[in-house]
Amino acid sequence: MTKDPSNVTVTNTGETYVCPEDTPLLDAALAAGIHMPHNCRGGACGTCKAKVLEGMVDHGWAMSFAITDEEKEQGYCLCCQSKPRSPTIRLAMVNPMHAREAGEEAILPAEFTTEIVAAHPVTPTVLRLVVGLPAGVSFRFRAGMNMEFELPGIEPPRPYSIVEAPAADGTLPDGQLSFYITRHPKGRASNWLHDHAQPGGTLTLRGPYGDFAFPRHDGPVLALAGSTGLSPILSAVSRALEDGFAHPVRLLFSVRERKELFACDLLARLARRHPTFTWQATLTREAIASPGPQENPFARGRIPDLLTKESTDLSTSAVLVAGSPAFVDACAAAAQARGAAADRVVIDSFLPRGPVSQVE
Repeated sequence: MTKDPSNVTVTNTGETYVCPEDTPLLDAALAAGIHMPHNCRGGACGTCKAKVLEGMVDHGWAMSFAITDEEKEQGYCLCCQSKPRSPTIRLAMVNPMHAREAGEEAILPAEFTTEIVAAHPVTPTVLRLVVGLPAGVSFRFRAGMNMEFELPGIEPPRPYSIVEAPAADGTLPDGQLSFYITRHPKGRASNWLHDHAQPGGTLTLRGPYGDFAFPRHDGPVLALAGSTGLSPILSAVSRALEDGFAHPVRLLFSVRERKELFACDLLARLARRHPTFTWQATLTREAIASPGPQENPFARGRIPDLLTKESTDLSTSAVLVAGSPAFVDACAAAAQARGAAADRVVIDSFLPRGPVSQVE
């Protein structure tokens, strides 16, 4: 027999909602139009961590680096995995809540059957995938968010970051979403998409999700992207520049070899439109025989090493970092070592299916 749903209160805002016993706390909150900090929704990033002030939860599955057994004993949980086990639950979110602007509508995740508009490789390992939403669908998102792909026989759904920036009102002007998808040797979802996604086919997407966003910061911004970590950074930076962000924004884009570069046309276009934006590609495994254009020469080496060599002072900067877990951890540590405050380092850590051994 199904038990009665639980009444959940988010003490940070005082908002309340109802959560069925078989539903994660985060999923029920989002369905009710209540925002909780979140990103991976897979028990791995810790963004949705909360202190359970009252009540009990079933923790479900989570990676130990996202929440430890000691933290669980102290009353913490990950809302993306935890399900209610008491009639009443009171939560205090650990990470900052998204402050909705006056008049801003709630962003409610939904499921869409989309048509594949384009699917072609842009590097030996990266697929550019474009899908069209059904005509008449109302879709709103914030720059930096992601969509989950429901693929045949593959669980859980895999999130991929949206490349586009939304219009000023949060809508999607052309009804199309683009994604850059890296093929991982052991990644079932990425291999399925590389092998089977074709124009005219359909894909089921769910979302939008995620809290990666351009920081609210009155000063320079440094963006650090590892391969397809460029996607959420491109979205967030594009929207901020269109909104008139006046401080310098510098992007370092890391790949192994020149043949693995992509979206350089989008970056060059952004730099032409906005003089405060500059970018540089750095190659971690290819020697540089000759420099690129004078205004955008290639660098050589890993981003954390470059920051150290430059002796860059980041004490007045905010930092965006997106890419593999090893890349994100190394870049975040390097940025803080150069003076960036921990609360001004915004990260989006991608989770490949195979082990990560290189910071690239």
